[in-house]
Amino acid sequence: MASIETRDKRILLFEDSDIFADMVLEFLDALGYQTRRAVNGFEGIKTVFSFMPHLIITDVEMPLFKGYQATRLLKSRKNTKNIPIIMFTSLNEIKDKFWGNQAGADFYIEKSPENFTELQSSVAKLLAEAPEPDFAAIEHEGKRIDDNALIETVNNLLDAKLFQTTVIGMLAELSAKLGSLEDIVRGFFDLLNYICEAEIVTVMIKGQDNSLVVYSANRVGFNEPIAEDFNAISIADFNNLFPDFQVAKRETEDFYPPGDKKKRIESYIMVPLLVGGQKFATVHIGNSIKEYFSPVIMENLDVFLNAASPIISNALSILEMEELQKKTRIAFARYVPSDVIDEIIHKSSGTSIQSETRNVVIFFLDIRNFTKISENSSAQDLVSFLNAFFSIMGNEIIAEGGHIDKFIGDAIMAIFGAPRPLPNAQACAIRAAVRMIKALAKVDTSQLTLPEKGFAVGIGINSGECVVGNIGFQDRMDYTVIGDNVNLASRLEGVTKMYHHPIIVSENMYEAARDQFIFRKVDTVRVKGKNNPVGLYAVYSAFAGEAAAADCQGPAAASLVIDRELLDCYEKGLRLFSMKEWETAKTYFNNALRIDENDYLSKVYLERIEEYSLLGEPVDDAITLTEK
Repeated sequence: MASIETRDKRILLFEDSDIFADMVLEFLDALGYQTRRAVNGFEGIKTVFSFMPHLIITDVEMPLFKGYQATRLLKSRKNTKNIPIIMFTSLNEIKDKFWGNQAGADFYIEKSPENFTELQSSVAKLLAEAPEPDFAAIEHEGKRIDDNALIETVNNLLDAKLFQTTVIGMLAELSAKLGSLEDIVRGFFDLLNYICEAEIVTVMIKGQDNSLVVYSANRVGFNEPIAEDFNAISIADFNNLFPDFQVAKRETEDFYPPGDKKKRIESYIMVPLLVGGQKFATVHIGNSIKEYFSPVIMENLDVFLNAASPIISNALSILEMEELQKKTRIAFARYVPSDVIDEIIHKSSGTSIQSETRNVVIFFLDIRNFTKISENSSAQDLVSFLNAFFSIMGNEIIAEGGHIDKFIGDAIMAIFGAPRPLPNAQACAIRAAVRMIKALAKVDTSQLTLPEKGFAVGIGINSGECVVGNIGFQDRMDYTVIGDNVNLASRLEGVTKMYHHPIIVSENMYEAARDQFIFRKVDTVRVKGKNNPVGLYAVYSAFAGEAAAADCQGPAAASLVIDRELLDCYEKGLRLFSMKEWETAKTYFNNALRIDENDYLSKVYLERIEEYSLLGEPVDDAITLTEK
């Protein structure tokens, strides 16, 4: 049970460690003392004037004011000097005890749970011997104290080294909250005003790409003509320091607007900021007092600015990195999905994407008859057209989560499912192909000389295991895919010419997305160099007469619409063809042609039936592709 002597005694603890603070407060509470905690020396000093403790226990190493700085301040003031102070800290070097003694601490105890008994006896002894503080006077004094007054008091009280240490500690606090360059400079201006009376100040910072960032603070409200003269002098000094710096872009922020003060600026200095021995910025300070910048002020300024330089430089680097990321995102946005851009930007420069075997979708698009188009069109018209064409087509690929691997002349190679995995990649790739065919209606070909058949493209898509990753050498790496499945996708793009259809996909693609699109079996082929035949399928997006068919405007998009009855006749004919029921198969293919006399695939199989009738049946149904 608490004694009468302890129940009315208040103890204030300065401790930034939550764990140790809880231990000390629990110990003191158990002894019956009234307690309160401050998390740093600055907060502790202010709390003294509201809590009015009978005794203070303080750590040494804390944010803002250290323990001996707070002690020295309290011991120097008439009303608080009689409050006993115990330094309870893990710092036990001779220099720490020296500073504690010099500051006026009554006891210095090494921080440890084993020393709580010593702490208890020291507290009791000091409370018994120390005279009662004048709490009424302390309360009255507290009403006149604000943050600025405390800082100014420390400036006047502490010796130069301690003052510089305090301000550098506050700079460290500022750097820990590194957000934007503007926020850092605002904090820098506030601290600078503690170092000296910076009545008007400008910071001019060199950025990359010859950009100049300028921040100003006209704290006392010099009128506009005086402020403009100050700025002109600052710019002239900056230009003299950096004669080769050509400003391409200038950003200016005034934290304090001009006022109506007509007093002259009698003192002015310019100090360059350096990082790694290189000048990157200047600080310009003006004051209305003559010969204001004394040796003492300049010493403090030099210490402060040396410590502030890397903080401002780091904030500038972050700003420039953000700008670079924006530019990178804009530059890559046409070619790479946003999630892949994030991965590229945030990967460290020392890492690279390792090669691996992965199941992906490979997508090829090629412009038909581009050689003839290029022979009859100017180079400039071709380049302008390709840029516009690739932009339209690329946007459709990215919209479906694809990654543009490369542009190959008039062709596009894309990947779905790498670098990032993509759920339902096969459907995404087919959907992108359909969107691209529909988007051909937006492509302006008015500057080109087109062949009689007009402008068209072919798209081939395959899926399967490929080797994906960075391929190349140290100075030139290319993220791409290689393997037989890539070669097959390229061949499929080529056979779109043979089968007169803009989108041809492999059997792997068909099996993965058969329930999401309309497919038509085109053929079974054997690619040169491969024994296993591959099924090929044409892709359609709508049946004739249905609402979805209305979206297919233009000759190219119209090829994505098929009559439902025609497809039924064709598929029955194809099944009979594979069973070698030639005559019945002919009936169904002819029925398909009665629905659409231009149905090319029905004509192909009717021609094959006639050929087989004359030359005999082939060994198997697979057609061997001997060229692309």
